[in-house]
Amino acid sequence: MEIPTLQPEFIWKLLGQQINSGDIPYVAIIDNTGPLSAMVYWFNDILFSNSWLSFRMIASAIIFFQVFYTNHMFIENNAYDESNYLPAFFMLLLYQLSFDFMTLSPALMGSTFVLLALSKLLSQTSVNTNTVPSVLLMGIYAGIAFCFHFPYLLFLPLLIFSGLLINGFSFQQLALILTAFLLPTAFCALFFFWHDALSNFIEMYFTLALKLEKIYHVTYKDLGYIFMLPLLIAIMGYLKNNILRRLTVNQQKQNQLFLLFLIFNIGMFFLMDRVSPFQFISIIPVLTYFITHFFSIAKTKLVQNVLGYSLFLILPLMGYSWTFYLLNDNSFSSYKLENVGTYGIPGNEKVMVLGNDLAPYQHTNMASPYLNFRLTEIYFEKMGKMQRKTRFYRDLKKEQPTIIIDEAGVFDDWVKDLPKIKPLYTRSNNGLIYRGNQE
Repeated sequence: MEIPTLQPEFIWKLLGQQINSGDIPYVAIIDNTGPLSAMVYWFNDILFSNSWLSFRMIASAIIFFQVFYTNHMFIENNAYDESNYLPAFFMLLLYQLSFDFMTLSPALMGSTFVLLALSKLLSQTSVNTNTVPSVLLMGIYAGIAFCFHFPYLLFLPLLIFSGLLINGFSFQQLALILTAFLLPTAFCALFFFWHDALSNFIEMYFTLALKLEKIYHVTYKDLGYIFMLPLLIAIMGYLKNNILRRLTVNQQKQNQLFLLFLIFNIGMFFLMDRVSPFQFISIIPVLTYFITHFFSIAKTKLVQNVLGYSLFLILPLMGYSWTFYLLNDNSFSSYKLENVGTYGIPGNEKVMVLGNDLAPYQHTNMASPYLNFRLTEIYFEKMGKMQRKTRFYRDLKKEQPTIIIDEAGVFDDWVKDLPKIKPLYTRSNNGLIYRGNQE
């Protein structure tokens, strides 16, 4: 099965191209992708032109690192009675649940640092004293994850709650976590301050992003089909772990910590602007922990082997069957990038799209700062009338598009009372494209 380019993937590719051309995020690019994710797409564009293959290869490398590190983390903290590679095995199976787990998303990149923070938090259940370096690194890793992906903001209260309720952190340690969490954000803010863009960064990544309406690339039914079985097995693993095992104090803390981690992962739904499986990718280490417990507590090796091999067949089958269904369903059009042509526009034209459909940029040159048009509309709405027109005038002067596709129907309003701009563009017969001479 060939997976077409996804809409978020194309946005990340365009973001890397624009930064590589000299544009600064949140100033010359209206988008709410995390600053560290934007930096990765910039480097990837320099090295590999943000190709589809590079997205898959880098994502695969990150996933294999996470699998290795998670297995090592469980062994190091004595999470199971026996040290083995069952967690790595089940974690690899869980990555087969959705095809978009295998793309270079901000959620995947940020989840690596969530995992590192989780490791430091987990280590605090295995020792009697809470070391300052671990607490400091815990906050820094969580802060870096937030700078990759906005919904990971929720892991700050997770660290605080788990520190208070499970690990018994002191006020000084909680203050250290908060300070460490804010450090990566402070460095990002300093960068944008140097470029006279601090207010844009705060506005687009913090305040306006919360006002975005969700885009549902998949339905609740799809999410249920993907995650219901792993969640059920994980809950059964949690219950069996508490009922059938004599847990040490450290293991009890680990069980409570991962349950809290599971709840907060599900709660990230309320901070997402796009609903799709890859947004929940940080839940996989938690599912791995409980699922491994479910199978490791089996009374006999025969039962354990039968259940393990059954899951080995069922999870990939669920993932591939859902993918096959989605590829043949009309609802997939809300997720994939449609290749429907470019209104007959030559490939060398500079195009500005006023709308959410980015497909015309596949074969033309993007000449627009409005990468996330939903965010652009909110950003423009908060402006005064003249301020909005001034911003649009400057954008047109800078980008100088030869063709404008007015999908949202806002062009006439935005150029009203701009006598130097309005005469340059005329509406074509299809009502979507404006053609004209550059000023």
